[in-house]
Amino acid sequence: MISFENPIFLILIPIIYIIIKRYGKRSLLRSLEILLIIFALSGFQIVSFSDRTNVFFLLDQSASIPSWEREKAISFIKESLRYKKSYDRVGIVSFGGDTNVEHDLSENIDISSLTGIKNPYFTNIEDAVNTVLGLKSKDTPARIILLSDLQENAGNIENILRKLKEEKIQIDIFPLNTSFYKEIGIEKIQNPEMVHLGQVFPVTIKIKSYGVKNTKLRIRFEGKLYTYELKDLKEDNILSFSLTSQKTGLKEIEVEILSSDDTYKENNLYSSYVYVQGKPKILYLVGKGFSSIFPQALINQGWEIDFDYPKYKKIPMIDNYQAVIIDNVPTSDISLDKMDLIKRYVTEKGGTLLILGGDKSFSAGNYHGTPLEDILPVTLKPEQILKKSNVAIVIVLDASGSMGSYSGGEAKIELAKESSQLVIDLLEEKDYFGLIAFDHSYQWIVPLGPLSDKEKASSLIYKISPGGGTALYPPLKSAGEVLQRVPLKSKHIIAITDGQTEGGDFYNLVRELAKNNITVSTIGIGEDANIPLLKDIASWGNGRFYHTWNIRNLPQLLLSETKALLRSNIVEKRFLPQANLEEKEEFPPLEGYVLTSSRYPYPVLLSSPEGDPILAKGQFGLGQVIAFTSALKPYWGREWLSWIKLGSFFSEMLRESIPHQISEVQISIRGEGGKGIINLIYTDKKGNYINFADLKYKVIDMEGKEFSGNMIQKSAGNYEGTFPIDRLGKYQITIYEKEKIIAKVPWMFGNSPEFSSKKFNNNLAQKILSFTSGKFLSNPSEVFRRISYPDIERKNLLPILLITSLILFLLELFLRRLKEIKEIILNFLGKVKIIEDQEWYKEVEKKILEEFKGSSSPSMLETVSLEMRARMFIAHLKEEERKKKEKK
Repeated sequence: MISFENPIFLILIPIIYIIIKRYGKRSLLRSLEILLIIFALSGFQIVSFSDRTNVFFLLDQSASIPSWEREKAISFIKESLRYKKSYDRVGIVSFGGDTNVEHDLSENIDISSLTGIKNPYFTNIEDAVNTVLGLKSKDTPARIILLSDLQENAGNIENILRKLKEEKIQIDIFPLNTSFYKEIGIEKIQNPEMVHLGQVFPVTIKIKSYGVKNTKLRIRFEGKLYTYELKDLKEDNILSFSLTSQKTGLKEIEVEILSSDDTYKENNLYSSYVYVQGKPKILYLVGKGFSSIFPQALINQGWEIDFDYPKYKKIPMIDNYQAVIIDNVPTSDISLDKMDLIKRYVTEKGGTLLILGGDKSFSAGNYHGTPLEDILPVTLKPEQILKKSNVAIVIVLDASGSMGSYSGGEAKIELAKESSQLVIDLLEEKDYFGLIAFDHSYQWIVPLGPLSDKEKASSLIYKISPGGGTALYPPLKSAGEVLQRVPLKSKHIIAITDGQTEGGDFYNLVRELAKNNITVSTIGIGEDANIPLLKDIASWGNGRFYHTWNIRNLPQLLLSETKALLRSNIVEKRFLPQANLEEKEEFPPLEGYVLTSSRYPYPVLLSSPEGDPILAKGQFGLGQVIAFTSALKPYWGREWLSWIKLGSFFSEMLRESIPHQISEVQISIRGEGGKGIINLIYTDKKGNYINFADLKYKVIDMEGKEFSGNMIQKSAGNYEGTFPIDRLGKYQITIYEKEKIIAKVPWMFGNSPEFSSKKFNNNLAQKILSFTSGKFLSNPSEVFRRISYPDIERKNLLPILLITSLILFLLELFLRRLKEIKEIILNFLGKVKIIEDQEWYKEVEKKILEEFKGSSSPSMLETVSLEMRARMFIAHLKEEERKKKEKK
């Protein structure tokens, strides 16, 4: 059977009749070409019918489906495939809040590996069915097997039921049971958006409970915990509390249900936010060479500052601060635990971090490989490295019995070995390296020499095992003696110990080494190390002294010392910063900075003349980090410290980064149907609505995933924006007007409607089955029963028709030019001379003359072809010319 997709073009067929009638048989090829083109335009198809069944399994993998029900559904699919005929086709689509095509429509299918979905927190059946419609051709009938609880909470399947009938889609339903034994979760927290410092404000918590009668509730606010016993809970519960804020800024109210008798744990934690008006606060971590000028400039801009020395104190409740500043603090002064805390403050709490440079910051402070490096908007490996000449390094490592003990779950000696390996990784083949292990005696584990075989050196180090006492003097002396014979200018000893060493004339030994240009640095571990002696050795040996209570800091300390020996990561010269800001500003000169390079995609706001970053800013998780690679101290930033705009410049940058909301903006966010909905009311200071504003928004989740769009005005002063919700957790919403931030607020999606689904939605099932003539399934053998609509296959012949038409056109050209082609070939070969056939031509002339005898001009007969007419006219002209010659 044939059909035409666009039959209107068939009206062009009479053109072929006209051509044949006018030009005769010679136009047959041309007519056939035109006929093929008309068929191609008309969508000529060959239609065939099949009795095969096309089946799509739609597998609900949302959170409301328990694992045992999901396994039951997969088993049903596997069992039904046993009844599939070889020519039947099957497709599988998983769905929830999103849709994933596991297997496209095919005769062969493998169900062993289903990848699932990304967003299980919603059920969108409409989207899943629309996906199936996109997978099948228009005239292909199909059956959808819907394996679900039908608890639709995003989209609306009823919108497309009529379309399914038109598309010849039948839906059968395999019901999945979503009933659970016990479940409790937080539905919502309500509180004022803004309060004053010290104000008592109400907090309302809505809790949904199925079968859970008693539990505990914990509220965390401003570092304080409030625990309550909840008894005799009903299905819907509304609890009221009061809180008082003692800190300014945006504060998180975190509520948690502590229940072991629960099906879903994901909805037991929920957060809301309140903005407490007052002075914003900064936690200022003080480092080397502290100068009070910069913090005083911030205080003059309305900031309240708490100072802290991280090396000696615990960092206070960091959540109470709108921003944290790290001012030239090396990682040896901040433990890994504190760095982790700062990183989470930025990424999870939406905090703002400003890191200031100096001779102990960034790579100079050994931030490599730390949690702080993870959230820097610059790369610590600079594009240009100012390398010193080759070096010789000897590590003198304590391998006494105490180094075999464990600290933080790891043996000290093992961490010391790994730290030594990091040193090897940094060195080049032309650098010299050696390692001495000592207890009551010593041994050259790695003999001093060029590091041509790093793998061999590493394997030797890992053979070290802890022994007896601690005698530092002999190995230190041996290291110095061997180094003196090395033909390099830069020679260094790094001594590492965790205990009290036996005696020795350390002063004279180390002073002698220093005279021979051999520096000695020391690292003391724990409380048993001889700190005064190690400090003295480093001082006498023109080296550096490091001390750590935690063995986990050893790798960073050793790396810090090695990098300081290997290269210069500091540029010291006077220069004018180059601005990359929208508002042009002239900045005072600086006299040094730490080398870094830009990190995509974070913008560099100020740079050196060579293009090295001076000021950069980046978004990490919910918060932002600002990096200033120079120092606000006299040795690099003398003229910045006297700059009148110092405080306002950095204050404005900090205020733009911290979550805030101007008084003329009212903003609210809610989750609905798989989307977050932002509602904003915009007024001026007099309360008048602002209309037609150019507002944009950007949403960032805790994984750093971004979504942006334009706010749409809905009514006077009222604007709305939407964003997809594909995970539980916190989101940061920022509203811009012409690139200026007017609101920046956090929001939490803490409870999915999936956790409230209790039973199969039978009402929706009946509607679907009624519209699509489907049925409830329990027997797998019914899946592949015949569909009332035949399966139509349409084979589009457009390519074949066009190609055939082109071939005929080329053949026609060839036949038309055949005589000319023959003559060209013969002339080219030089085998014959083309001559006119005189006798034949004369005979033609004679016949034409006889036909036109007695006429003064040629009379064109209707039956004579165009070519013949031309010949007749030419012959007549020749005859006239002959007569003229005869008269003469």
